[in-house]
Amino acid sequence: MIEFDKITTRGGDTGETSLADGSRRPKDDLLIDVLGEVDELHAALGLLKAALSTTIERDEIDWMERCLLRIGGMLAVPPSHPAYEKLDQIGDADIEKLEAWQRELMDKVDMPPLFITCGESECGARADLARTVCRRAERRLVKLIRERGMRDLSDAQRFLNRLSDWLFVRARELDVNEGY
Repeated sequence: MIEFDKITTRGGDTGETSLADGSRRPKDDLLIDVLGEVDELHAALGLLKAALSTTIERDEIDWMERCLLRIGGMLAVPPSHPAYEKLDQIGDADIEKLEAWQRELMDKVDMPPLFITCGESECGARADLARTVCRRAERRLVKLIRERGMRDLSDAQRFLNRLSDWLFVRARELDVNEGY
């Protein structure tokens, strides 16, 4: 965990920011863009978590947020840096956990046969918002992987894909639980 002794460093005033290894990148660099998308997804999940009533529901979202922090580390630490190998990277076990949770939800909810409109319930709408942010983050990550050959991020991309699926199903379950 990085400790800050002040929030404003003025390091970004020139339109650049630093990666974890200290290298500087333009703030509009694709890698920095993907980091921002993952950060926005984290915030959207936090908005959903804040509206959930049970500890179990909140703990699931908290685990997902922690996975996003791990993805952020995978993005912020270049693979050439010695610290990259020490990262707790997203992998098959994380993806399988999301898939299992999705199967459990699908056993509880009849999925709509057609396209849906969002906003049947507040919690469902929050999950749908997080889903759309997740899909955007995944699209940007796919572009990063393809354009820069960063295949080491493939599991992170798969995780985002499964997370968006889980959020879709979770939104439908939340709608049903709130009487819609």
